[in-house]
Amino acid sequence: MVVTRAINQLTPGCSLLTEIDKNAQDTVLKRLELNIARNSYSHRKGLSLPLINSTVKFVPVVDSPMPLSSIDDSDKILIPQKEFTCFYGQNEKGETIYFYAIYNDRSNFTKDTNPRMYKMNVEMFGQQYADKEVEKLRSAKGIDRWEIIVASPQDGIGYKKFEYAREHSDDGSFFILTKGKTYPHVCFFVDNKPYYCCEMQQHELGMRPL
Repeated sequence: MVVTRAINQLTPGCSLLTEIDKNAQDTVLKRLELNIARNSYSHRKGLSLPLINSTVKFVPVVDSPMPLSSIDDSDKILIPQKEFTCFYGQNEKGETIYFYAIYNDRSNFTKDTNPRMYKMNVEMFGQQYADKEVEKLRSAKGIDRWEIIVASPQDGIGYKKFEYAREHSDDGSFFILTKGKTYPHVCFFVDNKPYYCCEMQQHELGMRPL
């Protein structure tokens, strides 16, 4: 019932479905440029980068923390994802390319935004230790881990899920649902109800209610 209540709160235009702020977008795109400069995508045959800036669009990402069994409040089952983002754009060939960017940013860590971790440290090691851990994490300025995953027209099923979502959604938009920064589902609204794209029999794509 708690999960159902949370899903019912997921509607077009709701507060959960917001893009990351402009500063975060710029940071992600600068990192992508750095990766391209290091030839990290050169092994992908036929992939033309960079993207045309005017075509780049960031997609809302919602997270479901793990494990769900410890959550009894529907407001905490779905939360904005701050360390996993999705965006797409067109290259000079006119191809649409999709990206996931996964990173760690602990500079905004507080005991209030991460109450379970703080409580666990207090119970195991005491409050003084827990407070020092918070300050230690906050002092690590900037982003300390990066992983950028690309889905191009040459990539098969992963790419097709994005295209399927845009084709079948009410307005051509989509959003991502993660579970602790893993297992991203490409989701979209049909008749204002949330669905996710999935692989059906014989590797065909379809959709199921979220």
